[in-house]
Amino acid sequence: MLDFRFSEEQEMTRKAVRDFAQKEIAPGIKERIASEQYPRDLIRKMAGLGLTGMNIPAEYGGQPTDWVTIGIAVEELAKVDFHAANIVFFDSNTSILMQLASPEVQQEWLPDIASGDKVILFGATEPDYGSDLSAIKTKAVKTEDGYIINGEKTSITFGMQGDAIVALAKIVPETKRMTPLLIPMDTPGVSKSAIADMGWEPIGRASVIFDEVKIPHRYCLGEEGKGFYGAMHLFGVARALAGLQALGLAQASLDDAVSYAKQRVAFGKPIGDFQGVSFKLAEAATNIEMGRWLCYRTLWMRDQGIPHVKESAMCKWWCPEVATQIIHDALIIHGHVGYSKEYHLEQRLRDVIGLEIGDGTANIQKIIIARDLLS
Repeated sequence: MLDFRFSEEQEMTRKAVRDFAQKEIAPGIKERIASEQYPRDLIRKMAGLGLTGMNIPAEYGGQPTDWVTIGIAVEELAKVDFHAANIVFFDSNTSILMQLASPEVQQEWLPDIASGDKVILFGATEPDYGSDLSAIKTKAVKTEDGYIINGEKTSITFGMQGDAIVALAKIVPETKRMTPLLIPMDTPGVSKSAIADMGWEPIGRASVIFDEVKIPHRYCLGEEGKGFYGAMHLFGVARALAGLQALGLAQASLDDAVSYAKQRVAFGKPIGDFQGVSFKLAEAATNIEMGRWLCYRTLWMRDQGIPHVKESAMCKWWCPEVATQIIHDALIIHGHVGYSKEYHLEQRLRDVIGLEIGDGTANIQKIIIARDLLS
């Protein structure tokens, strides 16, 4: 028998995150958007609620839970502050350490991640290669002491502020297959350059350059040339979480549009009485509902150990795309006031477009879906 209800514990998490977001995160949003730094003290407050350690065992200071519950946290935070949701999204990066790092490396990094003191990033994209990861040029030469890395990663979320990056590289001369390497950002030879974006202001993106960067052997995650598929496994949850981020933005925008449509009067009646407005609201509500269950089913499949490559690609393609349309429609429903920076609609629109690109564009997701169907 199917049961579409969230568990009592999951609903408690939803309420706790929602209350926390209204009390601790909603104040100061505009000031944070105008900043180039996301406050570490706010990240530590999120850690106090367990939001930075939802994928980390209790022995390392985490509060481990299932991926559906992590999705709930991401969705609720995105309704209030998209950028706060990104902090929880980094739990998908932590899963690489959980899956591939040695106990020594886990002990070294996971407690500080759980406490909110450190943030781990993921780097695959390069200036000339995004979706075509097999062509990346970043290389690591193996030595007696470890590895020497040269190359560049770009479009790194939180790149100017993160504490370490898991970068995909080809180890030479032993193998030309990719291996994830953990590189602390304060390692000599690591430099970074901010990217000026239309959205994501306090989180930001950056290019990260490795110039003769030396790391110890223990920072090779998994076997050489065999860790790539483990690292790629994170995309299964990352894409579903990205879908819920987008839908959180869409839901907040729909709520604003519904409220405005009830209050705004034109030609003697609320504009919500006009089908040109009400139909847009109906379409938005339907698309959000469909997208939410697609994302949560995908995360449930991950929790159950069921293959979900196709489903995660569906989440990543469809949810940001419909969310972009919903936010755009909500802005238009608000008319000239929706175009003002006094409202959050223009910020949400600029932010959600980034989700249409990162972790694979719509066309890449369609390739993945079609390949699965035709295999």
